[in-house]
Amino acid sequence: MAEFPKQAKVVIVGLGGIVGSSIAHHLIELGWDDIVGLDKSAIPTDIGSTSHASDFCYTTGADKFTAYTTQYSQQFFESRGNYVRCGGLEVARVDDDARMLELKRKIGQGKAFGSRVSLISPAEAKAKFPLLAEDQIQGALWDPDAGLVVPRSQKVAGDLVDEAVASGKLKAFPNTPALKIVVDAGRVIGVETRRGFIASEKVVLSVGIWGPLLADQVGSKLPLMPLEHPLLFFGPYDELTGSGQEIVYPLFRDQGNSSYVRDTGDPKTTEGGRVEWGYYETEHPRLVHARDIAAPETARMSPSMRDLTLDQVMDAYEKAIEMTPILGELGWEERHSFNGLLSVTSDGGSLIGESPEVAGLWFAEAVWIKDGPGVGKVVADWMTEGTPALDPHRVDIARFYPHQKQDDIVESRCAEIAQKVYTPAVHPREPFATSRERFVS
Repeated sequence: MAEFPKQAKVVIVGLGGIVGSSIAHHLIELGWDDIVGLDKSAIPTDIGSTSHASDFCYTTGADKFTAYTTQYSQQFFESRGNYVRCGGLEVARVDDDARMLELKRKIGQGKAFGSRVSLISPAEAKAKFPLLAEDQIQGALWDPDAGLVVPRSQKVAGDLVDEAVASGKLKAFPNTPALKIVVDAGRVIGVETRRGFIASEKVVLSVGIWGPLLADQVGSKLPLMPLEHPLLFFGPYDELTGSGQEIVYPLFRDQGNSSYVRDTGDPKTTEGGRVEWGYYETEHPRLVHARDIAAPETARMSPSMRDLTLDQVMDAYEKAIEMTPILGELGWEERHSFNGLLSVTSDGGSLIGESPEVAGLWFAEAVWIKDGPGVGKVVADWMTEGTPALDPHRVDIARFYPHQKQDDIVESRCAEIAQKVYTPAVHPREPFATSRERFVS
C-alpha cells in the first residue's frame, strides 16, 4: 500500500462502492490527478449497499435527470462487458386497475425520456417470463433495455479502482475510515483518519447509509435514513443448470405487491441456482438511524445486512406465490436471506452536489446501482466545470430548506417514501401526506 499522503487535490470518502469508484474514474477521464480514496472497509466494499445490491436496472425513471443517469450507466456497464440486457416486466394484477393506468402513464413517460418501453398482453408476458401465473395479470409493461450488472456491481467498482490506481492518478486506502471532516471558516480543509490528517480543498462523500454521521459533524445535515429491504432466496432451482448465464429470465416487478423476482442464473455463475425475491415494506417500513448501524466487527454478516425472519414478510410472500408459484415450490434459503440496508431520502431523490453550508464538501448519496456511473459522471463534470450538464434540481442537495432537514420531518418523510417505493401507484408530483402545516397563514 502507498504511503499515506499529507494532501490531495480531492479526497473521495467511500471509494469502494459503485458511486465513489465511478466518481474517481470520471474525474481521471477529465484530467484530474492527485486523488485519494478512502473506505472504511475493503475495496471494493464488503459492507456497503453495493456489496449486496440486486444489481438490476430499469429505464422507467420518473424524470429527465434520472433517465439520463440510468441510460448512461447501462451503456457504461455494457461497454465494459458488465451488462446483460435481459429485459424487464412490470405487471398489473387483474384486480388492480390503478396499476394498469400507472403502467400506461409510465410508458408515455418512458418514451418521452427516450426509453423503448411498451405495453404487452398477459400471454406475451408469460412467454417472456415462464414463472408467471398468467391469469393473475391484466397487462404488463415491457422494458427491453432493462438488465443486470454482471457479475456484480461490486466487481465493477473494484475494477474501476484498480484501473485508476494503475494510472497513477489515484491512491486508494481500504480499511481507512474518515473519522472527521475538518472545516475552517465555512470551507473544508481536509479529512482526519487513523493514518493521519490529509489536507484537501475538495472532499466527496459517497458513503451511503453512513452519510448522515459525517455530514452532521460539520452542520451539513443529510435528509437520509437507512432502510431495511428484505431479500429472500429460494432454491435450488435446477432449471437454471446448464444455461451458462448470469440471468436466464427477464427481470420481473410485481409492484402491486411491492416486490420483484429475478433468477440468479446458472449454479456455476457468481451466485447462481436460485430465485431471488425482494420486497419493500408498505405498512411498517423499518428505518434505522445511521448511528445504530452495527460496527463491522460486531455484525453477523455485514453492517448493512441484517437478520431476517419469514414472519416479517409472510403476507406479501403468500401473495407473491399467487403470481410466481415457484416461490412456494422451492425451499427458502434462510442462510442466504437478509434485510439489506439501503438509503432513502425525505423526498425520494438522490443527494448530489456541493454542500450549501460547507464550501468544497461534495455529496453523492442515496444513489441506486442503476444510476451509479451516470452520477459519477455528473459529479465529475460539476466539480470540473462548475455546473452540471443537466438541470440537477431533482437531486441537488441544496434543494432543501433548513426546516426540511429537522430530524422529525426527515424521519416521517423517509417513512412515507419507504412505503411508496413500489406501491401504491403514486404520481411523481403527488404531495406528501406527512409533516404538513408547519408554516400556515
